[in-house]
Amino acid sequence: MREKEIVKRIAWWMCVLLYTAAAQAVPLTDSGTYFVAGGNPQVNESVIRSGKNNNGQIEFIGYATFDLSGVAAEDGVSLSCNLKAFSGKPSGLVVDYLGTFGDGDLDVESGAEWTAASAESSLSLSPKGKSFAVNMGLPADSLVSRYAVFRFKNEQKASQWDLSSLKLTLAEGAAVQVEQKAEEPSRNPMETAELYHKMVPAEKELDPDWVESLTERGHPLDAAIRGYKADDSLQYIGMPVGGIACGSLIIDGAGQLYAWDVFGAQPKGIIDQDVELPEGYLGFKNGLRKTIRIHDGANFMNPPTVEKFPPPVKSGFALKIKGGSEFKLGSDDWESVEFEGQWPVGNVTYADSSSPVSVQLAAYSPFIPLNVEDSKLPATVMAYTLVNGSSKPVSVEFEGWLEVPGRNAQLQSESYDGATGFSLMIPKMGKKAGGSLGLTVVGDAKAVVNDDANGLCVSAQLAPGERKTIPFLITWRFNHDAYAKKFNNSAAVAGYVASNFERLSSQTRCWAKTWNDTTLPQWFMDRAMAPASTMQTANLQFAGERLWAWEGIGAGSGTCTHVWQYAQAMARLFPSLERNLREVTDFGLYQMPDGGVPFRPSKDKTKVAIDGQCGTVLRSYREHQMSVDDEFLKRNWPAIKKAVNYLIEFDKNDDAYDGLLDGEQHNTLDAEWYGKVHVLCSLYLAALRAGEEMAIEMGDAGFEKLCRDTYEMGSRNIEKLYNGEYYEQLEDPNHADAIGVGPGVYIDQVYGQFWANQVGLGRLYNEEHIRSALNAIWKYNYLTDVGPFREVFKKGRFYAWKGDGGVIMCSWPNGGVTEKQREFWTYGYFNEVMSGFEHQLAAHMIAERDPELLTKGLAVMRTIHDRYAPAKRNPYNEIEFSDFYARAMASYGSFLAACGFTYNGPAGTIGFDPVIHPENFRAPFTAAEGWGTFCQTIGKEGMQAELAVNWGRVKLQTIRLNPQGLKAETVEVSLDGKKLNATLVKHEGGVAVELGAPVSIAVGQTLGVDIGRL
Repeated sequence: MREKEIVKRIAWWMCVLLYTAAAQAVPLTDSGTYFVAGGNPQVNESVIRSGKNNNGQIEFIGYATFDLSGVAAEDGVSLSCNLKAFSGKPSGLVVDYLGTFGDGDLDVESGAEWTAASAESSLSLSPKGKSFAVNMGLPADSLVSRYAVFRFKNEQKASQWDLSSLKLTLAEGAAVQVEQKAEEPSRNPMETAELYHKMVPAEKELDPDWVESLTERGHPLDAAIRGYKADDSLQYIGMPVGGIACGSLIIDGAGQLYAWDVFGAQPKGIIDQDVELPEGYLGFKNGLRKTIRIHDGANFMNPPTVEKFPPPVKSGFALKIKGGSEFKLGSDDWESVEFEGQWPVGNVTYADSSSPVSVQLAAYSPFIPLNVEDSKLPATVMAYTLVNGSSKPVSVEFEGWLEVPGRNAQLQSESYDGATGFSLMIPKMGKKAGGSLGLTVVGDAKAVVNDDANGLCVSAQLAPGERKTIPFLITWRFNHDAYAKKFNNSAAVAGYVASNFERLSSQTRCWAKTWNDTTLPQWFMDRAMAPASTMQTANLQFAGERLWAWEGIGAGSGTCTHVWQYAQAMARLFPSLERNLREVTDFGLYQMPDGGVPFRPSKDKTKVAIDGQCGTVLRSYREHQMSVDDEFLKRNWPAIKKAVNYLIEFDKNDDAYDGLLDGEQHNTLDAEWYGKVHVLCSLYLAALRAGEEMAIEMGDAGFEKLCRDTYEMGSRNIEKLYNGEYYEQLEDPNHADAIGVGPGVYIDQVYGQFWANQVGLGRLYNEEHIRSALNAIWKYNYLTDVGPFREVFKKGRFYAWKGDGGVIMCSWPNGGVTEKQREFWTYGYFNEVMSGFEHQLAAHMIAERDPELLTKGLAVMRTIHDRYAPAKRNPYNEIEFSDFYARAMASYGSFLAACGFTYNGPAGTIGFDPVIHPENFRAPFTAAEGWGTFCQTIGKEGMQAELAVNWGRVKLQTIRLNPQGLKAETVEVSLDGKKLNATLVKHEGGVAVELGAPVSIAVGQTLGVDIGRL
């Protein structure tokens, strides 16, 4: 880009600022030193440009702008900075004074002089930095407003500079003629309360039909995860189809496999790419990074496809009609291709008017909740059903192939009982691990191995109307501890799956059917479950027998406590995995003597995140509830007690022992916050209640009382943070420069109540105020389109874009953002939309059982679902700091809230209190040893409920229900028609059906409850 063109663009942009924002520059009010807003010239509310200079090099240009209103020409003004290389190889940094701009005066002043402390006009800087100073002479003409503009040009893209110490100094005694506004100088004028009110409308103007679809299954807008070739909504779909902790293997909407991260490497995301930062936006770390990396939302902005990123393994399947055409299984060769996601099963249908045979694909890896061993198999089933829709017999050949280019793989034929296939023996190459990859056909069909093509071919005769299923297996064995000890090679994996195929297949399909056999809307069920597919990616790993995980694939190591504590899906589907994290990692290897649990146990053995610590306590209580007996709690009670006591001692050692936390508190927004932080205090109260309940079960009366007394203090004192509409952070004046939200409306401000709802702890503190806070988050943070907001608030990463709705992390409708806060790179988080936080908000709103909040909670969740619609992005990959981010598994919490589900395995108690159509309700459930379907109907004369077990067994003694206003007086309970002794106990919010003796409900059995009135 030529220099004059750059200057013209700057001038034009400055004009916009002058007339629309009253100038986004640092005002000079007196002699002294002034720092650039945000700390860096490239993040001042000016311009970021990226283009090619005359030499063809990529250049980075940032501009620092200072408001010189009222500064006389004779006043001395100087610019100085201590520079250091932020990243990359240092190159020459050119600093130019471009002159001043005034209202209506957009030409760069000519003849302006400046000098550098160094004699060099182009400063050559070392990584350690170099100081410089610029003295400028102001033009003598009098302008209503003047803005001094300095340009910082970096001629190599690889080099970035930390200019956080940039400052402008006004000479002592300088005259300032213009009276300043009443607004405090530290407030950024572009982020005033008025602007937040303008950019986040209080009235959301939701489509009534869209709102109606939130609760109505089968509504025309009940948007399940489906894709169609006809509307080009297949390409972004990417459903994981590998075993838990076995790497990543993904199927797209057309049934093609990609993202083959099964080789034991440590990938960054599903696809590692950088995306160009949209012009005019600052992105991550206040503009210091000029591209969007995989960790910052690259795959959100540019969703990967098979076409964009060809996989490292060449694989495919094809149908050949004898005497006719060949159709490869993908989107190109078929007129109609449709995808329906019912994870863990992805269904693809192929049809073409020129083919008498249509094909139906069911792709999955064995996935059986509560059965970890059979759900972490390095295997993918590609079961193709051929359907002869013609009136004549058809002869076909169906083939599959598998090739790993560049790895010198050796093919080895294999055969097993009822299976035929081959393995590719892949040698180690450099840092790439060796192993084996296999393709196998299961069942009666006879397969022929084609050595030359690395393929398998099956011949079949199809009578008119006949259906024939040909299951293919893709198996692998590399350096993954999840399965390495169990299988020596991919052939062994194929042999195990083939020998147990009917059981593994039928139980996986049974779960998919159970999950989707519900009265809840399909969009809701799909969104609640989709993030759980994270378990089937390279996010999860085993190190020996110890489970660990990233935050998102390849990002944020150590099963980070302040991220993973949001996730609810794994604990309900595979509770033994979460117990492993508590028992082996948190309490076994890394808990410190004072009870603290490091937030990255595998990396940092000392630093505790307060929210992660609270979450560890709450997760321990959840893991106890999802156990069949109290042995887990007994084994770990000393460690859990220490973890709770760590928080109580933290409280005692801060400003006052008052049931609230104060002091330095690291948290999930990657910074130390100070003062009384609403979200952390809320979590602390939830942790105290969980500690109290566990102490009761352990008979620890002294600790029970300590937890109770501390909780009661805190539940009163937290109201000091309530401002009449929502809860604020009470900042510490001794740490005025620290990052925080202060009087902002923060998305997680009452997060502790979410956790209390998930594990049945009851109301933590003032119900009216909590609901008011939730309504305030909706009013001030929810947007139907974040695009206009991000055009103004440019800092932050991109997990929602133009046309996407979402809930921003924090807003300041009453003002309160300081320039110092904006200097922190973490400040950008507040402008972002992150689905994990939204999911917990939605679940909390739903659980409040208030009609308006129910609608708002469902709307938040549906907004996430629409943001990840197949036509726009991968509906399974909710992104935050890399792909398949763990926090998003908070989505399962919304499902539990909609069901009003409570469970305590050791106590033999289960409860349902649905909030959506309780008069006719049906939904799945999981327990410690089994899962199945619950349904209920409520009429004028009574309530009928059934609990059917589809897998395992469920031990119960108490069933809690809510007859919804019915005057319940009688109860009858039966197990498969056999009457059981039971009594009806009324309590606030419903009834408890107490069985005369515990019962164990086995697979295929149904427990029936009939509640009536006299």
